[in-house]
Amino acid sequence: MDLFAIGTPVIDLFARVGSRELSALGVTKGATNFFSAQELSKIERKLGKKIAYRYPGDNARNVCEGFAALGGFCGFAGAIGDDKAGAAFAANLQECGIGNFLQEKRGATGKILALVTPDKQRTFCADLGVSTSYDGLEEEAAKNARMLYVSSITLCADHPASHACRACMEMFRKEGKKIALALESPPMVEKNRAHLLFLAKRYASALFLNEDEAVALLGAGSGEGAEKKLAALMPHVPVFLKRGGSGSTLFLQGRAHRLPAMKAKVLDTTGAGDAYCAGTLYGIARGYTPLSSAKIGCYLATKVVEKFGAGIPLKHTRAKIRIKK
Repeated sequence: MDLFAIGTPVIDLFARVGSRELSALGVTKGATNFFSAQELSKIERKLGKKIAYRYPGDNARNVCEGFAALGGFCGFAGAIGDDKAGAAFAANLQECGIGNFLQEKRGATGKILALVTPDKQRTFCADLGVSTSYDGLEEEAAKNARMLYVSSITLCADHPASHACRACMEMFRKEGKKIALALESPPMVEKNRAHLLFLAKRYASALFLNEDEAVALLGAGSGEGAEKKLAALMPHVPVFLKRGGSGSTLFLQGRAHRLPAMKAKVLDTTGAGDAYCAGTLYGIARGYTPLSSAKIGCYLATKVVEKFGAGIPLKHTRAKIRIKK
C-alpha cells in the first residue's frame, strides 16, 4: 500500500448561502465550526432546499480519493455509524478504489454542512458523530504502507480516534516510514499551537497548511514574517504552503520555491487543498522531487475547483500527468 490515512468519516452536505445568512448563523467564516447533532439538524432545516449536493467527506478520505484517482494504492480508516449514511460512505470507498479499514459503531455517522459564499469561501458546520470513537491499531497497515496521512482535525482532541492516530504515527516513526501531516482550521491550529508544533517536528516528513493556518501555527504576522519563520521551522522537511488563487510555496532547506496557480474556471474551492495534498503525496510516493510533486498537486487542485463539491472527476487519472521527475 502506498498511502494509509486515518480520518473522521462524515457525509458532506453542500449549500450556497449569502454572507448575511452566514452571519446569522453565528459561525466563524472559513473555519470548521462544531455543533451538536441537534444544533446541526436545526441549521440543516433552515437551509432546506439550498442543500443541493451530498457526498462522503473528511479531508483524509478526500486525499485518498485524489490519490487513488491518479493510480495510487491507498487505504482509509475511521468509524462510521450503523446507518444509511455509514453504508453510503463504505460504498463510496469501494467506488473510488480506496481500501476499506472502517469500523462500524452503534450510532450516527458524522455530518458536515459545507456553506459556500459568493466569494467561493467555504465555512463548515460539523457534527462528527461516531467518527471520534475509532479505536483501531492498524499494525498491518503500519507494516505494509509506505506513508501515513493524518490531519490536525483528527489529532487535536481527547477521544479514541485521536489516540489511535497518534499511536499509528508512532508506529510509522519507529518503522522509519514517511508521515504527512496536514493542518486544518485556523482556530483549531491556534488553540493547539504548541501541541501541533511538537507533532510536526517529531513526526512529519511533509507538512501541509494554508496561509491562515501558518499564521495560527507560528503566531507571526502575514507576509514575509510568517514565511521566514515557516522556512526555518523544519529546514530538512518539505513544507507545502497552500495559497489559494496565488498558487503554492514549497519551503525546503531554507529556500522558498513559488509555484503559480494553474489556470482554472473556479466554481467551488471545496476540496482543493485536499486535492493538492493528494497530488503532492502521489508524486512523493512515485519518487518525484518535492517540487515536481507539488506541481502534480496544483494540477489536481485545478480539476476540483472547476466543479461543485470535493469529489475528483474520474477522468482525471495518472494518464493526464505530464510532469518530469
